[in-house]
Amino acid sequence: MPASAMTSLVPWFRPLRRGALAGTLLLALALGLCGCQFPFGKRDATPTAPEAPQQTCVVLALPASGPYAPIAAKIKRGAAAAQQELAAAGGKLRLETVNTAAANWLETLAALPPACAVVGGPLRDVTYGQAQKSGALEQRAFFSFMPTLKSGDEGARAWRFFPSPQDQIDALVGFATGELGIRSYGAFHPADTYAARMTGLLAQTLGKRNIPLRQATYNAADPTSWSDAAAPLINPVTAEGSSTPVPQTEFEALFLPDSWKNIDMITQSLLYNGEDRLVLLGTTLWEQSLSGRQVPRAENFALAVFPGAWNAQRAPAALRAQGNDFWTALGYDFVNFAAALALNSRLTTPEITARARRAASAARAMAPLAYDNAGVAHQKLHLFQVSPGGMKPLDATQFRETRAAVLERAALRMQGLPSVDAQGNPLVPGAPGAPGAPGAPATNPGQTTGTPPAGASGAPAYDTTPRPSYKLRLPGSR
Repeated sequence: MPASAMTSLVPWFRPLRRGALAGTLLLALALGLCGCQFPFGKRDATPTAPEAPQQTCVVLALPASGPYAPIAAKIKRGAAAAQQELAAAGGKLRLETVNTAAANWLETLAALPPACAVVGGPLRDVTYGQAQKSGALEQRAFFSFMPTLKSGDEGARAWRFFPSPQDQIDALVGFATGELGIRSYGAFHPADTYAARMTGLLAQTLGKRNIPLRQATYNAADPTSWSDAAAPLINPVTAEGSSTPVPQTEFEALFLPDSWKNIDMITQSLLYNGEDRLVLLGTTLWEQSLSGRQVPRAENFALAVFPGAWNAQRAPAALRAQGNDFWTALGYDFVNFAAALALNSRLTTPEITARARRAASAARAMAPLAYDNAGVAHQKLHLFQVSPGGMKPLDATQFRETRAAVLERAALRMQGLPSVDAQGNPLVPGAPGAPGAPGAPATNPGQTTGTPPAGASGAPAYDTTPRPSYKLRLPGSR
């Protein structure tokens, strides 16, 4: 108690006896220590209620009409599934949708409260450009659903919540070189912007590893010319008295950045030049065509592999129903990611990047996503193989075994040795078309696969030393 207050109380204490004065002082001291008040002050004893958790507001900037509307509908379905899960767990999330197909979509977005600070989308470059010019990127945190942003924008003005072309290249090279040990590549692609950009990224990535890339282009409008266009890559030689071309290929993996509808004809063009040993590397264009579709002669693509961000076999329970795909997973993951961001205002760029790096682990329906210190997104894509049912997750062990069998069979053929026995059974187990190989018919009980050539000890006799007409090395050979 202040000295002035004690002085003002002195007249009150003078009539009191010494004992009473001591008791009163002790009472005052006790009241002061316990935080109590004298009768001339009233204390509010009602405890303060805990502050209610703040609701997170997330905006989806997607078209409600036009060619991209079906994709937007899938994203919204996945977002709604995540919102329901969060609500069941006690989380509060407000989900707003702005129709980017409407002429006034930016005005609709601006009318939302500033607390709706996270925007998922848009889907198209032109729509993103509108947001950029209007200044909307400075008002809210945009996480676009596009593979790339305008130069210099990513991590500076906006962010990306989508796999990039570089993510695809990294996944393919990581497998072909990192796991198969391939150190030479080729690229056979149409003369269009997409293929040129993807091949350029591959060349840059391989260049950093001092790995060469051979290239050839073809006219997508004239499939009859593709065999001739592939010839410079394969450089086939036909021996005197033979009509069978012998390839002189100088690489082991071939990049094919084209849609799946052209791949069968492309492989036929390779076969026309005598080449059937290459690891074929595709892009996510294949995923869009192969998902849930039957593939005739799938064994012809036993050495084909391609990346994708959606693996149905690893889907969370909410997305296991038939009909869900990458786009559904995108919406589901974005809502969980945005909830983990917990933004209720447009923070500074470094602050948003820091939060994005922490929140990235909340995305679990798609392939793992991460942000670097510069705010650039990187997605570790899944790899897939071609199957009779369309596609399946890559089995790296089985792929290596199949490749070894294909190269063994080719080694026999190129040395003039038969690859089948007298009954027509393949001498190389595991090769495409052989009993037990992927896509091959089941072997009848009791059926044998034939006897290896004379001089072999239970295995086909072949030379692992590359011949002039056999440029591809066998796995494990020197």
